[in-house]
Amino acid sequence: MYKTDGKATSERQTTSTAQQGGGPGGKAPPYKRARLSDVNAELTCILCSGYFIDATTISECLHSFCKSCIVKYLQTNKCCPICETQVHTTKPLLSIRSDKILQDIVYKLIPDVFKSEMHRRRDFYAKHTEEAPVSAEDRGEVVDHRMFYMANDKISLSLEYGYGDNQMPDNGLLPTSVDTTDSSVESAESMKRYLLCPAGLSILHLKKFIVRKYGLPTTYRVDV
Repeated sequence: MYKTDGKATSERQTTSTAQQGGGPGGKAPPYKRARLSDVNAELTCILCSGYFIDATTISECLHSFCKSCIVKYLQTNKCCPICETQVHTTKPLLSIRSDKILQDIVYKLIPDVFKSEMHRRRDFYAKHTEEAPVSAEDRGEVVDHRMFYMANDKISLSLEYGYGDNQMPDNGLLPTSVDTTDSSVESAESMKRYLLCPAGLSILHLKKFIVRKYGLPTTYRVDV
């Protein structure tokens, strides 16, 4: 967070608006949130009619399917189920590759798919321990950095004031130019706030919360 000159900020905003163009008066058109139904077809496997699990893409045509679905299909067919592009005739599995990015998109847009799939894997490998794969995720064991949340799930945040370079040194000590007798000077610990909020909380609303919580003037810009 840092204080900005009001005039300079106004000029930057004017330039940004002019570059964006948009509707009458130079205003950008209102943002429209996309619905899941608009992209549902891009996240669904045509072989099982379900959302992608272990999304796998055919290299020749870039069409995607569930891994288990396309592997089973290629046992008796040598072409793409959608466009009929021919794959490797003798070793068709050489024509497919795992698509982690697409799978992450599915899990992030529909977190329940991730949760149910991890639960299903844990149940399966609990009964078939001799077949358990090496990867923790393949076994259904969720690690922290792979958690996906529904918009209404509760998450905990720790908010801490970030001093500018000319306000607080890296060692955490107050610079000599700051009057430590001033009651407005608070320790770093006292400036920490904790927030329990929905996972779907937008950055815009989080910034507004920070401004209110810290009592910041409107001349300050909040970066998250």
